[in-house]
Amino acid sequence: MSRGVTLALLVSLLIGACGSPVGHETGRLPLDSPPNPGEIPAHDGLNPILRDQVAASTFRVVGIACGRASEGSGFAVTDTLVATNAHVVVGIDAPELELPSGERVLTTPVAFDADRDLALLRVEGATLSPLPLGTADDNTIGALFGWEAGPEADPTPFRIDRPVTVRIEAVGSDERIERRSWLLAARVEQGDSGAALVDGEGVVVGIAYATTTRGAGVAYAIRASELVDLIAEGFDSTLTIPDC
Repeated sequence: MSRGVTLALLVSLLIGACGSPVGHETGRLPLDSPPNPGEIPAHDGLNPILRDQVAASTFRVVGIACGRASEGSGFAVTDTLVATNAHVVVGIDAPELELPSGERVLTTPVAFDADRDLALLRVEGATLSPLPLGTADDNTIGALFGWEAGPEADPTPFRIDRPVTVRIEAVGSDERIERRSWLLAARVEQGDSGAALVDGEGVVVGIAYATTTRGAGVAYAIRASELVDLIAEGFDSTLTIPDC
């Protein structure tokens, strides 16, 4: 892909906020300012059976961070590992998963990447059903499996507009970094941080982490290839999650 221009916008982490410029990475016409990824699709392209299968591999991530409740979303990547955003677990000593059954289980953080905004949580003795990871093209349509206020995942449609590079502060730091992302047409809410973006074949193509502060229907996701790289780097069951 060719590299394009840069422009300014504001993005809001789905449990926080931060300013950020963005650059696009496609041969298409330059992005508007602020970016406009177009209409949110009316349907997600998943059949009901596949939607239920995917939902069973997604979870609410909960804990107490600096005296207040913190909630986000996550999904299984192996039979014992769950992926979520790093900013979801900042300040949480012992993150818990809320399963589709309503049961809560303790986890052990085994990977934390402040630049990618990704974390991996291990559930000892679990037999989770992992979701496959893959890539996507412009205009890929699918469902974002976020755990919001309800008792189960609430899949909502998304469309990938294009790949972009977001310049943003690393999680828990003032350092400015570049994050390889997808620009999305999607309606996301608090609690959707860490949610899997799943295409019509049941493949995870991204992980939701931010929405724009300049209008509804614009969001950002980390590309699944970044999660593949994090998993390949290995795990550390003794790591310490940064304070909030």
